[in-house]
Amino acid sequence: MPTLQAHNLHKTYRSDGVAVTALRGVDLSLERGEFVAIMGPSGCGKSTLLHLLAGLDTPTQGEVILEGQPIHALSESRRAVLRRTAVGFVFQAYNLIPNLTVADNVDLPGLLARSPAAEVSQRRQELLTLLGIADKANAFPSQLSGGQQQRVAIARALINTPTLLLADEPTGNLDSRSGNEVLALFRDLNAQGQTILLVTHDPKVASFARRVIFMRDGVFVSQMQPRQQGDPSQIISQLVEVTL
Repeated sequence: MPTLQAHNLHKTYRSDGVAVTALRGVDLSLERGEFVAIMGPSGCGKSTLLHLLAGLDTPTQGEVILEGQPIHALSESRRAVLRRTAVGFVFQAYNLIPNLTVADNVDLPGLLARSPAAEVSQRRQELLTLLGIADKANAFPSQLSGGQQQRVAIARALINTPTLLLADEPTGNLDSRSGNEVLALFRDLNAQGQTILLVTHDPKVASFARRVIFMRDGVFVSQMQPRQQGDPSQIISQLVEVTL
């Protein structure tokens, strides 16, 4: 059974009384251990799709199934529980709580999931060590670089050992060096078996995935498998074809 399935997803918003359609019938199947990038221009529906897959929003039509559970049909409280235990979400803007230390930011989802505090603390130490920021545990977000803040956000997303890691433009606020470091971390996490789905408009970011799906105007238009991670040239060529 696929880790994640989406069938015929539609999403329509209303803005000043006008219907705005963000998704127009999206189908997606994600196997355990895959690393998939969804790529497309701003406004094509990428972030809307990610929010539906995470259970942060509900589709106008269609269904989302995570590990056999139809999350689109769950109550908000049930979706919140599922998000805490099965889904890790990495935001472009980090979304760290400024008056909490790194350790407290990372621990929070684990404690909300009612995991034993000792287990949460041990898991956090392992993650911060893996991400190269164990010495920043007592620092506050304002004392960290952008790259370090995103590493904290990744640790927080992984604290409950989620089935699925979702990332929304995870390098969008980073310089090229920090962005490359974060992408290398995603690559290494995937090599250890973590299932990852990210959205991006950047061919370099997409090239780190094992499968790239191209999106335009709320629908998928094509997909490909990059021949070499970190090399965006093949993706740029495909992108030109699908956007003409």
